[in-house]
Amino acid sequence: VVNFSFDRKTIIFLLCCLCYLLVAPSTPLEFSALLKIAPILFLSVLAARTGINSTSVHLLSALLFSMGGDVLLEMNLFVPGLSSFLLAQFLYGSLFLRYHSSWSANYQRSLLLSCASLVMAVIMWNYAGDMRLPVTAYLLVITFMGLSGNTSTIKGVALGAAVFILSDSIIAIDRFVMAVPAAVSLIMISYYLAQFLLVSAVVRELESKKRAQT
Repeated sequence: VVNFSFDRKTIIFLLCCLCYLLVAPSTPLEFSALLKIAPILFLSVLAARTGINSTSVHLLSALLFSMGGDVLLEMNLFVPGLSSFLLAQFLYGSLFLRYHSSWSANYQRSLLLSCASLVMAVIMWNYAGDMRLPVTAYLLVITFMGLSGNTSTIKGVALGAAVFILSDSIIAIDRFVMAVPAAVSLIMISYYLAQFLLVSAVVRELESKKRAQT
């Protein structure tokens, strides 16, 4: 079950997202890059407010590499951007493993994710050309992140991981296979939603633990 409410934090996050989607296309590159990471910066503040502990630092590291990937991709530096996001996905996956239940948990979804990743790997191997190796490496890491999220005891991260994989799949298809209608909007909306779901879930977990200790 994922709790989602339009509280003040959610509204501020949505406004940050809208600023990038609506304003960035008509602004200089430097400003559009800043607008692009604004929603993730806001999520980083929410994560930091839970206190400095190993989990929050782990989460903040994932967000830091996500922002690095955002800026690099905004500058059309695809391989460096992909590398930065690969590290972010690995950090997310390793974070979810810290709250691991069992690999057999939700095995139907894990099997579906594995099959979908295998199909995408075949497609990318045939269409990505010189980029097939880095793209396949990224696909392996994001699959690890998705499987880790699916078997995590943190409520909500499985959905966030699935939306993140959807966002990256749209990027891959649009870049290497065929043009996807409204690709930029679809990619960014799903990306911001994924980050929001992941961070909100981990923050709720941290706040729940903090309340239990008081």
